[in-house]
Amino acid sequence: MSGACPAVVDAGVVRGVLATIDCQTKVYAQGGYLALASSPVFQAAITALLTIYVALIGYRMLFARGAARISDAPVIALKIGAILALTTSWATFQTLVFDVADRAPVEIAALVAQPFQDNGGSSFAASPIDGLQTAYGEFSKTAAAYGRIAGPEAKGYSSPQAAAAESSAAASGVIFLASAGVISAATIAIGVLTAIGPLFIALALIPVTRGLFVGWVRALVAAALVPLVAWTLIILMLAVLEPWIALLAQQRIGQKLDPQTAMSAAALVFVFAAGQAALVIGACVMAFGFRLPSPGRASAIPGGTQAGPSAAEAPAIPPPSRAEQLALNLQRDHAQAATRSRAGEAAAAAAAGAQRAVSVTMAEAPRLGDGYRRPTVTARRAGAAR
Repeated sequence: MSGACPAVVDAGVVRGVLATIDCQTKVYAQGGYLALASSPVFQAAITALLTIYVALIGYRMLFARGAARISDAPVIALKIGAILALTTSWATFQTLVFDVADRAPVEIAALVAQPFQDNGGSSFAASPIDGLQTAYGEFSKTAAAYGRIAGPEAKGYSSPQAAAAESSAAASGVIFLASAGVISAATIAIGVLTAIGPLFIALALIPVTRGLFVGWVRALVAAALVPLVAWTLIILMLAVLEPWIALLAQQRIGQKLDPQTAMSAAALVFVFAAGQAALVIGACVMAFGFRLPSPGRASAIPGGTQAGPSAAEAPAIPPPSRAEQLALNLQRDHAQAATRSRAGEAAAAAAAGAQRAVSVTMAEAPRLGDGYRRPTVTARRAGAAR
């Protein structure tokens, strides 16, 4: 498939690298996707995953396990249809995944460059690839011109001309790495992630392997955000460097080289390169913010009030299904009946115990005055006997 991309030799280093990487990546992504999607092993794996997924959904609905409901059937069918479409059709996958990750950043960067095209703006920013090629070539030519003036024995910063030669040569390399290098690396990452995309999309079916799908999406989002921020910064850099590049070219052609001009322009390139590195790191950090919504989490307490950060972040119990509600009601009725039965038995036992205690007390208690009557009766009997 490499023959489908023409070799770009005389267009310049920046143009050649960007054009070759872009074409070869698209060919590789399409070929890898088709080879993986048409593989008998992958098709058998997709069939097995779909069977297991449908069986799990049916089991949960039949035995009221989890939060599965009949009303979720349309969403489940839509999920299965989307996964089948993305893993079996390259046209659908290219439109929804590859073009969004590979083409959308360039289009957004072009929208950002629109103000530079209107009202006589920067010509470099209006055509970034041509501007990068011009800037790279001018720094290389300026470094060679200062190198001839400094002589072959000049090393490092032994003279202003040698310092200008070193700075200009380093700036040309930094321009290539911070522009064509970063964008080409991100484009290659998009191509590789696209080629293996069907595998991770299929893993989104099973909850246990869904984390791998989330990781793949994060990597793809990071690879898509890098060209976006890179092209945006490149447009700004070209708009700033354009007058400096014109001045360097004027001095070189007129043989009136000023080392301070070359070192100042190189310093601007180094500053933008540091900003490019920071933006790449920021794009990766932003990509890690992607998360799938979890049905077991609630963003707020019902009623519109929040008790605090811990209460808002605490996991909420999902609402039970009808079968679960019926089972819970039956369990509650049985528990209430058992509680009433135990309470009745305890009350009857307490009443019987109290009755027995009263009977024993009445049978064994002495009558009032018995202790005083017996001595009187005894005295009367003794007097009668006399």
